[in-house]
Amino acid sequence: MTLLKLENIKKSFNLGPLQVNVLRGVSFEVKTGEMLAIMGTSGSGKSTLMNIIGFLDQPDSGRYLLENRETARLSDSELSAIRNKKIGFVFQQFNLLGRLTALENVCIPLVYRGIPEKEQKSMSMEILEKVGMADRAGHKPMELSGGQQQRVAIARALVGSPSILLADEPTGALDTRVGQEIMNLFLELNSTRQITTLIITHDPRIAAQCPGTILMQDGYIADREESQ
Repeated sequence: MTLLKLENIKKSFNLGPLQVNVLRGVSFEVKTGEMLAIMGTSGSGKSTLMNIIGFLDQPDSGRYLLENRETARLSDSELSAIRNKKIGFVFQQFNLLGRLTALENVCIPLVYRGIPEKEQKSMSMEILEKVGMADRAGHKPMELSGGQQQRVAIARALVGSPSILLADEPTGALDTRVGQEIMNLFLELNSTRQITTLIITHDPRIAAQCPGTILMQDGYIADREESQ
């Protein structure tokens, strides 16, 4: 079943007197449970595309349908609710709050949902256990390695049982060994939980492990490959 569909998405930005066309008519669809790498060099438009899929930005034109809903017609509050309930974000620099423990960082999306504190902690501990970080629940980010911080960030993204997991260069700040451990975690979560997963990357080694790859080039989709 198709989960999301983009049709002729365009996006540009003004840099002084210049207009930079970042997305030049992007069209593709993603099925429920699919795992895709969106690959391209810096400036190819892949991060802008992720921001549009995650409702962190809006396209200038084109159609974006999520679960057959025309998203352009949704209000800001409806879009915020979708971000909180249906989309989990993982970023290259982890984006954890330094003053909070791992457990408290994972609880954040549940706080915004108004879930009672006891239930927040129970749900967060369960997902920290899943990513192998339950024994670090009381540690703050500065007390964790980069790989451990990314595992906490993944737990935060997953705690609300999102429909879509968006990961922007999730292994980019990690060494090769730890990056592979994180990639293995994504593969396991996609396989066992059927979470639709889109991984933004410039690394062909990461993209090669995904069942499907979309290649971005100069704001276009240059190619789409599916593993046999």
